[in-house]
Amino acid sequence: MSSQEAHPERYLERYFSQSYYAAPIAAKRKHTDDVQDESEQSEDTEPIPREWQYVRMAPNKLCVIGIADEHPLLDRLKRAEIGQIASVEYADNVKGSVIKGKAKKNSLRIAPETKLCTITTTTGKSFVVRGAVRGLLMEWNTRLETDPGLIQRDPSQGFLAIIKPPTDDDTKILSACTASI
Repeated sequence: MSSQEAHPERYLERYFSQSYYAAPIAAKRKHTDDVQDESEQSEDTEPIPREWQYVRMAPNKLCVIGIADEHPLLDRLKRAEIGQIASVEYADNVKGSVIKGKAKKNSLRIAPETKLCTITTTTGKSFVVRGAVRGLLMEWNTRLETDPGLIQRDPSQGFLAIIKPPTDDDTKILSACTASI
């Protein structure tokens, strides 16, 4: 077994740059169970946890989108309240995207706010995952439809999508992202 197979995180850290994305609070939907907006907080309420996603950019500029460790779904303390991941339902436009051929001409164009999928937990809470970067959808992780728990068990294998940006300029590619949380 090679060291890359034994420690995939080391490989990712060495070759991929990592940034983070969270949709603006104003663009988010409210949960159905009495969650207040950050602007509506009183002094005795906790802030709404941001639904952070990671964007791992390879040297060839392909971007892998997934759920960051800081997302409520991967927070072990919140897991009892939120529950396990029950399903990952990709948006119809993502499922219907034609991803074939060398040029990928008919691939879906993604913007940072484009809905990729909805993740639903065993307690009925749902989380919308966005595109995070601008580009063409190259691949979406079909394994998550049959094994949604892969996101919590192995986040590096539980990625959601791979997007090819239209430029090689890192600042333009990651314009909606932040370098750290």
